Amino acid sequence: MKKIYLIAMGVASLFCAAQQTISFENSENFTLGNIHNQNGWEVTLNSDNQPILNQDVSNEFASMGTQSLKIAVDENENFGWFPIFGAAKDLSPALNYNNLNVEFDVYISELGGSTFEFGTYGIVADEYVPVFVYSFNYTGNLELISSTDYDYENANFNWEANKWYKLKVEIRESSIKYYIDGNLIATGENFSKTNIEGINFVHDNFGGAAYIDNIKFNNVELSVQSIKNKKLLIYPNPVKDVLKLQIPQGEKILSFEVYNAVGQKVAQFADQKEVSMDSLKPGLYIVKVLTDKESVYRTKIIKE
Repeated sequence: MKKIYLIAMGVASLFCAAQQTISFENSENFTLGNIHNQNGWEVTLNSDNQPILNQDVSNEFASMGTQSLKIAVDENENFGWFPIFGAAKDLSPALNYNNLNVEFDVYISELGGSTFEFGTYGIVADEYVPVFVYSFNYTGNLELISSTDYDYENANFNWEANKWYKLKVEIRESSIKYYIDGNLIATGENFSKTNIEGINFVHDNFGGAAYIDNIKFNNVELSVQSIKNKKLLIYPNPVKDVLKLQIPQGEKILSFEVYNAVGQKVAQFADQKEVSMDSLKPGLYIVKVLTDKESVYRTKIIKE
């Protein structure tokens, strides 16, 4: 039977930069206390349709700065046979699964308590499916989810309580590599082959707490060449019909691609500074421009 993560999802900020970091600091407009409705984060709802307690922005432990996300037992709720209690955040637009690195730090307070799972999800046919999940079993054994039916594989790694671990996942078109503290622990199939719609950190409400910090999404494609101090000018925006492009002097457009809000390529043009948008439906799109200098520019447009 597939597990259903009982998380209410919200709308998040747009991820257009080469790297986005979430460290739950005041400077990112996080405040101490329940993370529900803070910057697009949502918490599992109880039977009264209220967010459960103790899923908080905390200053107890942090791997970077002074604050982190804490997911802990709510004693008002029953033990769950599966990890379904915790916090999640939708990502909009979805992150492309073909070439993405995801990193975050985790700290678990005790062995013999809850099983904690840290991962990402996509949506296929209106159903949530895992993209990758680290499952820190209460026994100290680490498992990795290896199918959309939530099958588990032993990672042959034993974790310790009261210790920060740096997790990193390299997602490519056909494979996923799992790292802990810079060491490759497993390579598996990219079984879902779906874009990442969100991240979630959950537990089974048995005992203890976990802390998550320093979350990074890095689209490797954007790191081809630094484009600092260079700008792509696209106008008009919003656009009704013809979109015009202006790139830095000395560069030539090799390709111009348009992606919809779920990361699907919907249009592509070669070496054009004026392109027709007539075929696109009204809405939000991401455009990507690759030049002969190996620069990659991204920005968002609105089609009227």
